[in-house]
Amino acid sequence: YCVVSCGGASLDVIKQYIENQNTPPSERAVKTSRALSQKKD
Repeated sequence: YCVVSCGGASLDVIKQYIENQNTPPSERAVKTSRALSQKKD
């Protein structure tokens, strides 16, 4: 990973952000994403 600028966030916050990217999205997040992508068409 390369963090060039993180706006003053601590390394713990950055680590948590990176680790959370590996978790599958919630059902709510999937529904929201699908709804938003359909509106663009």
